Amino acid sequence: MDNVDMVAEQIADLIRRANAAQTPPADRVQLLATAVGLAVEPLQQLELMMLVADTAGRAAHDAAGRALRGEGCPEGKPATWAEIGSAARLAKDTVFRQYHGGAALSWSPAKRGVRQAVRRPAIDGEAR
Repeated sequence: MDNVDMVAEQIADLIRRANAAQTPPADRVQLLATAVGLAVEPLQQLELMMLVADTAGRAAHDAAGRALRGEGCPEGKPATWAEIGSAARLAKDTVFRQYHGGAALSWSPAKRGVRQAVRRPAIDGEAR
């Protein structure tokens, strides 16, 4: 078995472990991030990075829920939406909406540095 096969098997094992039902969300992120580091093919890296991003949002959602319940917080005191928003670097109302409206927390595209292209109307039916 050559190195490429060994790495492919390691990546597959990391993905299997990450997808196991008993794997905590934060551990899933770490396992998938390790798999990204091992991947050589750009398309496989892209696939794994997208899985990491999705899993990280879900892990953040899970952490927010634990904070709201006071699990692991000092004196078991539940966190406020303002505290969770501050930790996530999101507005408290955004955290509230994302927490109750979905399964993940995430930054807006603008906060991630993504800028929308400005679309200009075509002149005389010409595509630009």
